[in-house]
Parts: sequence; C-alpha cells; structure tokens
Amino acid sequence: MKRVLIHATVAVALLAGLLVSGPAWAWGPRAVQSISAMALQMLKQDYPDTFRPGGVVGPNFEKDVVTGARDGVAALGGTVPLGNEKEVMQAVATEVLLLREARQYGPTSYFAYRMGVLGALTANVMLPFGFAWTPEDLDIQQRMMADIEKHLDGYGFSPTSHRREFIRDGYVYFLNKRAFHEQDKALIRNDYKRGTGYEGFLKQGGRAYFTRAVETVADVWNTVLNSEMDGVATLVKPSDRALTWYFVNEMEYLMRVKSNMHQAERVYENFEKVNPRLVEAYVKVGDIFYNFNTAESRLRGIEEWRKAYALGGPERAGIGKKLSAHYLAEGRAFLEKAGLPGATETDLNSALNAFEQALDYDRTSETAASLIQETNLAIVARNERLEMAINIISTGEKVRAEADNFRERQDYANAIKTYRQAIGFFEAVDDEFKEQSDTAKENVRRLQKSIKDVITDVLDAASAAIDEGDRAKDGNRFDEANGAYDRVAAIVSVIPEDEKENILQDKNSMIEMAAKKKEEANVAKIRYEQAMAEQAAAAAAQQQGGAR
Repeated sequence: MKRVLIHATVAVALLAGLLVSGPAWAWGPRAVQSISAMALQMLKQDYPDTFRPGGVVGPNFEKDVVTGARDGVAALGGTVPLGNEKEVMQAVATEVLLLREARQYGPTSYFAYRMGVLGALTANVMLPFGFAWTPEDLDIQQRMMADIEKHLDGYGFSPTSHRREFIRDGYVYFLNKRAFHEQDKALIRNDYKRGTGYEGFLKQGGRAYFTRAVETVADVWNTVLNSEMDGVATLVKPSDRALTWYFVNEMEYLMRVKSNMHQAERVYENFEKVNPRLVEAYVKVGDIFYNFNTAESRLRGIEEWRKAYALGGPERAGIGKKLSAHYLAEGRAFLEKAGLPGATETDLNSALNAFEQALDYDRTSETAASLIQETNLAIVARNERLEMAINIISTGEKVRAEADNFRERQDYANAIKTYRQAIGFFEAVDDEFKEQSDTAKENVRRLQKSIKDVITDVLDAASAAIDEGDRAKDGNRFDEANGAYDRVAAIVSVIPEDEKENILQDKNSMIEMAAKKKEEANVAKIRYEQAMAEQAAAAAAQQQGGAR
C-alpha cells in the first residue's frame, strides 16, 4: 500500500456492503459548524458560484454545507471504514476524489452537504483525539469536546496564509499539518489525567487547532473545487459503483430532507448513466421513492423494485417479498373499499389482481393464496347480490307500469296502492352497487311524484263534483246536488290516511266543504219548497176569489 493519500491509486468505492460502527469525534457541533462557516468565507472569492449558484437571487447551498458539517461522518451511514488513523486518512482521500467527480454534475444542495461532511471529517483529523477508539481516548475526547464548546466564543480566527493549497500528496500534506500531533496528544492526555484538563495545553493549543482546522478544511475543499487540475492523470477517478451510491444518497437527501421529488427524478438520470446494474442500488432507490409516501412516489418505488427483481441474483427473493407486501397492502385496501357504500364494480377485481401479483412475486405467501380464495368467494357473492338488485329493479319497473295503467283508467285507489308497492321494491335496493342504487333512487323519486300527481287528480275530481253540485243546486235540482256532494267523500277516500299532513288537510277540507254544501242545499231545498208551496197557495186563493 502506497503512503500517498490524494496522489495514489486508491479504492474509491464507498464499500456499501461493509458496515462498521462510526467513531465519535472531538469538535462539538458548534465548533465544527463554525470551522465550516469560516472555511466557506476563505473560498468565496475563488468559488463564488459553487454554494450560491445564480448569486444572491439563486439558491443558497451554504446552509447545506453547515448542516453536513453538523451531521459529520454519521452522514456516511457507516459505509466508510473509520476504524483507525489510516482508515480515517483514506476516507478523506476517498471523499475528495468522489466529490471532485460529483462536481462535474453541477453544484447541488447535496454536493454542498457532502462538502460539509468532508469538512467535519477533515477538521477532526486535525485535532488530537478528533477520532478515538479506546475507552480511555473516548473519555478524553468527550471531555475535550465539552470544554472546547464551552470556550468556543473566545476563539478568534486569523489566517496564516490567504493562499490555498491544492493537495497533490495527502500524506505529505497532513504530515506537515500534524507535525506535533502525537506529542500534543500526549500532553493533552497527561493534562486530563492530572486533572488540569482544558486549563493546560488546550487553553492556548485549542485556538491554534481551530485555526489549523479552518485552513485545512479550506485546502481540502479547494482540492475538490479546483477545476484547473482536472486533467492531472494521477488523480484517480472514483468507480462507477462509488458514483452510483453517491447519487442514491443524493436522491435520499432530496426526498427526505428537501421533499423535492422533481429534483430527485433529475438526479436519477445521472444515476442511470453510471449505475453498473447494481441490484442493491435499484432496491435502495425503490425504498427512497416508496417511503416518500405519495401515490406517485410509491409507483416509482415499485418500478425500481421491479427493475431490481428482473436483474435476478441472490437478493431476488427478498425483493419479491417487498413487492408482494406492497400488493398485499394494495389488495387489502381494495377489498376493504369493496365492502363500503359506493364501492365500484372493479374494486373486488382490482383486489384479486393485486393478490395474484403478490403471489406471483412470493410463491411461498400463504396470506396471498388465502386472500385470493377469499376474494373469489366475495366476487361470487357480490355477483349474486348484483343479480338480485337487478331483478328487484326489474320487478319494481313492472309494478310501476301496472300502476300507470290503473291511473290511465282513473282507478286512483289501485294506482296509489300499486305505486307504493313499486316504491317498496326500489327501496329494497341498497347502496352497494352505485348504478343500481342511483336507478332505484331515481325511480323512487318519480314514483313519489306520480302518487302526488294522482292525489292532485283525485282532489281535482272532488272539486269537480262540488262544482257539479253547485250547478245543480243553482238549478234547484237539490237531490242531484246532494248526490254530487255525497260523491266527494268517496272520491277522496282513496287518499291514504298516512299521507303527508298537508295532503290530509286538503282531503278533509274537501269532505267538510261537500258536507257544508249539502247542508246549504238542504236548507235551500226547504226554502225553495216553502216558497213553491206559498206560491201555490196564493195561486189557489186567487182562483177561488175569481170564482165568486
């Protein structure tokens, strides 16, 4: 293994399959963010558009840099070995080479975030106990972090040089920057063991390390951003695998942190260009989109899982279970919807299709097989209920036609009775089938109107009988008038007693009016007969007087 860090050929893959526990680091959250912010200021003049593309009116990625610095190496998710000093140095080299290549895809929020992560990694490389692995060193590290955070407001920064370096040989660069690293580490260890702690070497050394950290982070970032060195052959490019996982992580950042699916879709185009058909990468992208939890993103997630499934390999069975679980959930949703009012005719068939796909992707799924059987039985039962609803509507329509015939023959009593029977049939159709339910409700509405129209015809007939009686009474045909008035009660008797109150009031008003009219006719008859008798008597008396 060559000792050169940036200059040497290095394994730049992110080693996604190797998981190691990430160490703690000594710069606290405030300190590492301050270091990154000051390093940003040092580079602004040389790279004004990197973190503020478009200037003051464009997006601001500086916050992403600081966020990455705050999250530190934990953002790498344990995918980069950091088990000792050598691995930490190698991690810096890997990140520099990776980000130099990622820079070619334009400044993005995630690129800025990873620059912040690289800054945190570099800053802790520069500090004794910046990384610690033994219990004793971890204890000193945590005490150092707390002490530095406490005194951070008293730190100042004055650059020792305004010229930034391009790191060609990382080993030489860090050897010079950390010339007294081990000696300082021994002094700090001794101070904390003796109880002097921060008041010993760190009281002055902390400020110096802060300044070195800022300048080193600026140099490392300059090495990433300097495009003049792009043609240097000895700068090894990262593998397609490394770039693939970089873009996977970028999509996750955009979806989880930025909630920006549109931008993630654009990054996916870069992912497709470099991905050497890594099954696990497609699976991870599928997880990212699926877990964003919108209808559109879940479909994208399924699409990626299917790509991974089609590629085969040892992970195929696990991917199949993911897909099967999705289709089981989808099928259950359709199955539940099918049992609710207003369900569509396609819900059960959609459920069956989903369960069949679940079984296709996981042939061992007893749940899918059971739900297929359950859904088939539900479809049979549903079809039977649908047929029954159609038959009920058909019967109701026949009864309605019979009622129409009664009405045409002015058999109002049977018309109303039969219309009500038809309503009973249509009201027996429930809301399970929307088309049939709507048809039944429309028929009920029309039948109720038909009954109302028949009652209107009945009241009109009663009114006509009263008018007939009035004409007969006016013609002094009192028996004929009473006959017409007597028919009113019989005419309106066809109106059921359970009709609405206003209709019953009209019915009773007709009966009362006819009765009153009959009384008036009887009185008129008596008066008429009396007048006729008096007239006859007068005529008779006149005849007798003339005879004398």
